[in-house]
Amino acid sequence: MANVMTNKPKDVLQEELTSAQQIQIDQYAGKGNDEMDNENYVHAIGWFNKALDVIPVPQENWEATGWLSAAVGDAYFNLGNYDKAIRYFEKSKSVYGEEEHNPFVLLRLGQCYFHLSREEQAKECLLGAYMLEGKELFDDEKVYFDFLCSKVLL
Repeated sequence: MANVMTNKPKDVLQEELTSAQQIQIDQYAGKGNDEMDNENYVHAIGWFNKALDVIPVPQENWEATGWLSAAVGDAYFNLGNYDKAIRYFEKSKSVYGEEEHNPFVLLRLGQCYFHLSREEQAKECLLGAYMLEGKELFDDEKVYFDFLCSKVLL
């Protein structure tokens, strides 16, 4: 899942990066996506972090921080490093605010919490993802859907 962020940013986000910044971010993110496709997650994290380094401070004011943080979180998730994944998914979630939840981010957060046996948080995130995207989001995620069904009536 290379392009993980599709929601619109909250109102405080800046309008646009410079074209030079956008080109650099796109190049680094593209290399990160290639590494994700090849399951080279550690290298992907490096490229996504290089892209994050291009973003001006405060980084939370830029939409790119949201989707790049989710990409780093996804790489950590695939490495089984759920604590680090949660940090990046929470950062992504905070960029977009409470009004603009992303189902992929909520799904991955729920999965991370599930693996860390934090069942209440897992249930809340997975239910949020389900409410936004429906059962289709769980087509390849049966174990998490079964867990959710065991906790709430769907």
